Amino acid sequence: MKRVSFSVWSFVLGAMALGLAGCVAGPSGPFGPHDPAGFFAGVWHGFIAWITFILSLFTQVKMYEVVNTGAGYNLGFLIGMACWLGGGGGSYHYKKKSRSDREWDQVADKVEAKIKREMRSWAEAEDTEDWPEVEKKFEEKLRQKIKDWADS
Repeated sequence: MKRVSFSVWSFVLGAMALGLAGCVAGPSGPFGPHDPAGFFAGVWHGFIAWITFILSLFTQVKMYEVVNTGAGYNLGFLIGMACWLGGGGGSYHYKKKSRSDREWDQVADKVEAKIKREMRSWAEAEDTEDWPEVEKKFEEKLRQKIKDWADS
């Protein structure tokens, strides 16, 4: 495979930047009071907004076409920006849990369910039951379960 030189890549990127710069929003653009920028111009200007922002730091280029149709241009601009910004779905990232994490989750779910059952049965118990005795039994069982788990 032939390797492309740095100067070729620089030329290609420069040509692309100049080509895109010819379509940016601003006072010298193709739009005027009798022909305002519409929806598709808004999509394009939103799509190249990051390029026009960089150009606006050094030149008189504007990011946003002032002479526009209003809501249609604004909607198009937002849709164009969303293409680069991920459209809202780019912020969600699912990470697959490891096997040990899944096992710990299963253990935690089982422990939680058992504690809920026991607490519900204790809460529904008759008033004659002695709560300090229940607390002592629970502590003993918990210590035994932790010891069994640590030994395994």
